[in-house]
Amino acid sequence: MKKLITTLLISALFISTVFCIPANATVTLENTQTTIELLENGDYIETVISCVTDKKGFDYSTYATQTKTGKKTSSYKNSSGTVLWSVSVTGTFSYNGSTATCTSKSHSATSYSSSWSIKSVSSTKSGNSATANAVATHKTSVASNDYSLSVTLRCSANGTLS
Repeated sequence: MKKLITTLLISALFISTVFCIPANATVTLENTQTTIELLENGDYIETVISCVTDKKGFDYSTYATQTKTGKKTSSYKNSSGTVLWSVSVTGTFSYNGSTATCTSKSHSATSYSSSWSIKSVSSTKSGNSATANAVATHKTSVASNDYSLSVTLRCSANGTLS
């Protein structure tokens, strides 16, 4: 009996690590990694990398085709933690243990504050990476300043996103 319970627990653990289990949504982001870069003015940039899963909850990196889709978002936040604007890149990669290649990419940028607006956003792909570049404008009563933010998603030869 103990052997059966142990086997079931190990099987459940294996299944939960192989698949990204999504919430009730068409596309869900799971397996996130977050980093924070502090700025001199007290604001900060929070960057999140996520595995993209479909509505059935499958992590595409588990299939024999060895493809993985990920999303990397950098959010400019004020010292209170409010998101002012963000830029994202989504990339799909194929990998085989020796090399990785970005096969498609897309980008987005969003302003969350009335004093910020997105001036431009674009993306490129090269080798094993996808990059989005955005420029946002911050308007105050006395000035208007542009801020650039670039976010690059890379995939290693074994399918690790960074």
